[in-house]
Amino acid sequence: MTTYIQFILSLSIVFAFVIGIVRFRKVDPTYYPFLYYVVLAFTVEIIHRILFVNDLKSLQAPLIHVYSYIEFCLFTWLFHNWGLFNRRKGVFLGILGAFFVCWCISSFYIHGFTVMNSSFLTLSSFALIFFSVNTFNKVVVHERGNIFRNPKFLICLGIIIFYTFFVLINVTALSMFKKTVSTGFRSSLHQINVYSNFLVNLLYAVAVLWIPRKQTFTTPFSLL
Repeated sequence: MTTYIQFILSLSIVFAFVIGIVRFRKVDPTYYPFLYYVVLAFTVEIIHRILFVNDLKSLQAPLIHVYSYIEFCLFTWLFHNWGLFNRRKGVFLGILGAFFVCWCISSFYIHGFTVMNSSFLTLSSFALIFFSVNTFNKVVVHERGNIFRNPKFLICLGIIIFYTFFVLINVTALSMFKKTVSTGFRSSLHQINVYSNFLVNLLYAVAVLWIPRKQTFTTPFSLL
């Protein structure tokens, strides 16, 4: 699979991006972190491609370094808004602080800022999967209505699918597994991850469509 095809498939996030812009003023503010994430993901995809085409590959890793932590913050903020941490601001900020320390260690000491920070990416992926599974279970058990029109369900499902494959790719790339896992298998996992990213982006677009309308007594940052 060529890098151009990968880029085109990754641009499927544009559907959620456009729908999010159109619906932004009307949606429940608790979902704002997710809409911010969609805008961020679309922007980073474009910048990443520009750097690649202009042979500025040395700037790609720093871009992903910064993106990885902001992405984690936005998703964690979203789960906080949904009440995963019992709306306890201290717990929410504590998680962000702890992962910021991990990000700094991974980015500046373990890997360096010019190399992919796979340690932090793997750790944050496990955390997001854990948050999603817990929220997913609560939605299935407690919330009524058509589950496939529930934006929480769709977003959590997307996170679980994408980051599970992402973790598998990172784990099989570790030196301890390189001798036991074939290059062909790792290449197949990478291709599956590209297609799963396409599927997840479509799930996100549908989720944005079903985000409930905002209520008049809420404010964008009232749940922080």
